[in-house]
Formats: sequence, C-alpha cells, structure tokens
Amino acid sequence: MKRILIFLVCLSLLVLPCFAADDTLLITEAVEITTTATTENTVPATTESSTEPTTQKTEPTLKTEPTTKKAASEVEKEEVEEVTEDNSQPRLMVVSYEIEDGFISPEETKILTITLKNMHSKKRVSNIKLSVSDDTDEIRPTGMGTKYVDSIGANKYYTWSVELKAVHTATIGEHKLSFSCEYEDQNGSGYNADDTLRIEVRQPALLDFDGAKLPVKVVQEDTVTLNINLMNTGKAPLYNCKVDFKIDGLDSGGSSFVGEIAPQESATASANLRVDSELIGKTTGTIIITYEDSFGEKFELKKEVETKIEKKVIKAEKQEEKEKKNPLWWLFLSGGLLLGGGLGFGIPFFINSNKQRKKDEERL
Repeated sequence: MKRILIFLVCLSLLVLPCFAADDTLLITEAVEITTTATTENTVPATTESSTEPTTQKTEPTLKTEPTTKKAASEVEKEEVEEVTEDNSQPRLMVVSYEIEDGFISPEETKILTITLKNMHSKKRVSNIKLSVSDDTDEIRPTGMGTKYVDSIGANKYYTWSVELKAVHTATIGEHKLSFSCEYEDQNGSGYNADDTLRIEVRQPALLDFDGAKLPVKVVQEDTVTLNINLMNTGKAPLYNCKVDFKIDGLDSGGSSFVGEIAPQESATASANLRVDSELIGKTTGTIIITYEDSFGEKFELKKEVETKIEKKVIKAEKQEEKEKKNPLWWLFLSGGLLLGGGLGFGIPFFINSNKQRKKDEERL
C-alpha cells in the first residue's frame, strides 16, 4: 500500500509541471488571441488610407535605433584614433654640402655650406646642436666648430655656413670631415645623427708665361717662329700643357704640346706660323695655353695678339721700284755709253798715232 502511495506521489510530481507548462502556453495564446481580436476590432473603424501612413511611421522608428548606434560607434572610433599618439622618430639629415670653389688649399680659409632638412612631415625638432671636425686635425674651423639652433619645423630646411682653414702641412687629397647633430622632438626625446663630409685639399695650379708675342710686321708666305716659355710657379705638377693658335692669316699646323711641367720649373713651346699668301693688312688672334692639375681639372690662359701682313715683293717688282726711284736713269745710261764709246775709239787712235809718229822719226 505504501509503495502505491509513493508511486502516485512521484507520478503527480512529474505530471504537474507539464500541466503548468500547458497552462502557460494556453494563457500566452489567449493573450495573443485577445490582442489580435482587439486589433481586428480597431482596424475596421479606420480606412485603408489611414492604415498606410501608420505603418510608414512605425517602420522608420524601428530602423532609427541601429543607425544611431552605428554613428555613435564611429564617433567613438574617431575619438580613439585622435587620442592615439604618434611615436615615430623625426629625422634631421644633411641633404647637400659644398665648399667654396670646390676645394681648399694649404694655408687657405674657405666657407663650407651645409644644408639640413627635417624629414618628418608633422613633427618639429628643437634644441639642436651642430658640430663639424676633421679627424686628422688638418682642416680646422676658425671658431669652435659648433652651432646651436632653436628649432626646425616639419619638412623645413636649415643652412649652416662654417669657416674652415687648412693648415700649411695639410695632406693633398680627400679629407673626411665628421658632422654630427643632436636634437629633440616635441616630447623631449633626444636623438643623434652623424654624417661624413668629403672635402678635397689641393695645391693651386699656377702657370705663368712669356714670349707670346708676334712681330710688328710679317710678309706673305713667310714663316714666323715663336718660342713661348711656360713656367710652373705653384707647388704641384702641371699636366698636358699645350699651346694653340687662333690667328687669322697665320697657320700653326696644330697644337704645340709640352706635357708635364714640375713645380718651379719651365718648358718651351715652339711653333712655326705660316703667313697666308692672300690676306693683307692688320690681323688679330689669340694664343691659348691649356693645362691640368693632379685632379684632372682643366685650366686655360689666353693672350690676344696682332700683327700686320705685308705683300710679298718679287725681284722684277724690286727693279721696277728702283727705276721709279731714279727717273733720270736713261741720262746716266746715255752718258755712260757715249763716254765708253769715246774711250774705245780714242785710245786705239792715240796708240796708233804714236806708233806712226815714231816710224816717221826713224826714217828721218
């Protein structure tokens, strides 16, 4: 009997929740039916035309909420992006440099110009220190060799001009100058940048000359000889020394090549200039002297010259000219002929007369 009661109790505990769930479903369906019935009762009271605008009003209301949420998320994302910090490093770099005349000579002072650029497109750099030095100490800044710059804006340039002097014992050739700069970004973070500047030390190529001069007058078809003395007055050798002539009416036949001239020595460039057979009168031209230094750089010296070309006179013309200078030549010629003829006749006659006179005296 007890077992039966216990079985019934357990069965009831299992069955009751099912009925409760069924009752809940029934109640939910009843509510939906009631709502539907209410709606159906309301709709007939309105016309079809009024129903459409009601539906149109409810649809935008339902779609507005996700649009608003999307806009809010985009605004939040933009705010997050604006708050994000730019931790990129601004770079200060040497974009160009040059020394006056392209080189420096021992005991010479020249200006070195260095151009810097802030490569960052947004960040300014500030508290900048610039410095330049030669490891060999043969090229020295005339001052401290340093420069302070307050700031350089984003994507901006700055030019530093520093005066350098080469000592009298400076080695001829290429020198490597060390350039460095220290700077900070807008957050106070410090950076360093180093570059190498290549500067050439050269002895100046110096040449002097004499003898580059034409005679005052020349004659057609004659040959004029020039000996031009070239003197190396510098401390470095000179190479490929030669002399060219560009003179109207005088032909050199080409360049007069000398070649290398050692320091403090001289060499002679000889040339034979053939005078033209047709040109007459004053003529001008240029004597051009070219040479190179140890680095292959070419130099040029020019000398303007002039002369007068005279017409060539042949022998017949000379004789005619003499005759023109002595217009009474025929009188002298006639007198000479008469005198010669008289002497030729008189002397034999005088001799014969003497012989005849002696014969006559002997007979007597």
